[in-house]
Amino acid sequence: MKHLLFLTTNNLATNPRLVKEVQLALQLKHRVTIIMFKLNNWSDAKSIQLKDQLLKINNNDENYLNIVEIEAIPSNRLKWIYLGISEKLAKKVSGFISTNFKLNALANNRRSLQIYDLAKKNKDIPDLICAHNMGTLYPAQKLSELWNVPFVFDVEDYHPGEIVSTDGEIAKNRTEFLMKSFLPKAKSVTFASPLIGQYTLDLIGGHASHAVVLNGFNDKEFSLLSHSENSLNKKDTSLKLVWFSQKISFGRGLEQLFKALVGITKSDTNVEIELTLIGELDSNFETQELLELNKKLEHTSLSVVIKEPLGQQELHATLSQFDIGLALEFNSRDLNRQICLTNKIITYAQAGLYILATNTKAQEQFIADYPELGMLSEQSDIEISRTLVKLYKSKDQIKANKISRFQEAKTLSWDAEQIKIQELWNQIL
Repeated sequence: MKHLLFLTTNNLATNPRLVKEVQLALQLKHRVTIIMFKLNNWSDAKSIQLKDQLLKINNNDENYLNIVEIEAIPSNRLKWIYLGISEKLAKKVSGFISTNFKLNALANNRRSLQIYDLAKKNKDIPDLICAHNMGTLYPAQKLSELWNVPFVFDVEDYHPGEIVSTDGEIAKNRTEFLMKSFLPKAKSVTFASPLIGQYTLDLIGGHASHAVVLNGFNDKEFSLLSHSENSLNKKDTSLKLVWFSQKISFGRGLEQLFKALVGITKSDTNVEIELTLIGELDSNFETQELLELNKKLEHTSLSVVIKEPLGQQELHATLSQFDIGLALEFNSRDLNRQICLTNKIITYAQAGLYILATNTKAQEQFIADYPELGMLSEQSDIEISRTLVKLYKSKDQIKANKISRFQEAKTLSWDAEQIKIQELWNQIL
């Protein structure tokens, strides 16, 4: 039995990649400690449920799993004020003192020092540190040095390519400095997409041990039973689209999608499309966008259905009743959005859906690698309209090929991807 220490600036509910790695470690009978944050929002209750699920892996034996929570909003108000002021000052000063590790780590995320200050007092030294999120890179490296144990790091997003509202260039330089300083010292590095891997390796000058680990989920969460039932319903002649997110709101490509649907009603009146949006509906978005769309779709064969947010397993079980999964990004200046592969696109594939994806760099590469799983559209409402009409005309073939897509996507599942993690751990441990 080995002892693995997992670090995250989030919690279980907001870090599914970490949860999947912890599941693997527990299934391999390793002992796990997680240092994470209590975020004082909806995700805390969900994290408690996930903890219970993790404990069940080894028959509720708490010797296998220890979770240490840090309060993101400390009950000690003076401490909270101190942390906030320290982070703000660090952001201002880091532009002038650009090579101080601690200062840049604090400016990047105050939780970095909170994790380090707590963990360094730990007497139960792990065999391996597994760090997730940019804010854990500094404490992971410092603890690795302090304890003389290896650390690995998961690059889920390409943080230098993320757009920040203020001090954009300083934040980019700060993140690049931390990554170039500490990632080469990691025993191994994993990436959530091939392009995130490429950009990161180019930035840090390569790495001897690395792997792309896609955001797949367990095979058993997906089923085609509902597809079999639907296929018996010969009266259903519509093309069923689905899109999901935590929130149904602005800036997620839905505005352009709505324009595309209105465009179809003006040019192709015989097209029957049902769009289902799954997530928490933003009331402002409902007022400003959705109600207006519904007016324009009245007396047409196009319709929109809203569903409340679903838990992961319920969502995965539900998706197979649809035909097309929408992965939409429109003209984003955020480099990370252009090169990431979201949970969404992998989830659609695992459910057997045909994917309609806008042509970001990462999604373009994905569809090139798996052409049977979907097609690309340029990033405009006019092109989305044209593509949806094409898909409608091919709907019978799309529906008929669901089983073959479902089988092909098994290569993307976590059951397949976790082997890469296990091999990396075996090499290190």
